[in-house]
Amino acid sequence: MKRMLIWSIAGLALGAVIVVAGADGPKWSGWHGHRWDHFGPAGYLAHELNLSDAQMEQIRTIWLAEKPTVAHLLREVVAEGEEMDAATAQGSRDNPKVEEIAARQGASIAQLLLEKEGLESKIYTSVLNTEQRTKADEIQRRWHARLGQIADRLEK
Repeated sequence: MKRMLIWSIAGLALGAVIVVAGADGPKWSGWHGHRWDHFGPAGYLAHELNLSDAQMEQIRTIWLAEKPTVAHLLREVVAEGEEMDAATAQGSRDNPKVEEIAARQGASIAQLLLEKEGLESKIYTSVLNTEQRTKADEIQRRWHARLGQIADRLEK
């Protein structure tokens, strides 16, 4: 159960990082040919928040500064996941070793979440205007509500 929770949190953190990272991704026309589609998942947020090209460039600059730290943390999480797989291979389980790996993995995920929150905070305070902040808050409320619905369905 703990491992599932840790991986769920890691998945959410990674998802958030990927959304922001999409702004730095390949510049191809995607889904429906809208101007904002070529930014991948970040394009949805750019469209919903009605970001200007200047704001997109500010976000890209912020992301490029944070990218090495995020990449390092992701490498740590992946390496720890591989260690966990090795420690539990073929149904064996060395509890002290698994607990030690899980603790390190938890610390790496916590650092990744802190980086994500710092990145979001920088964008929220230095890039978005008041109207965009209100819209971003609404998007975040919808996201949390959706996660709550998913949790409710899992409990049934």
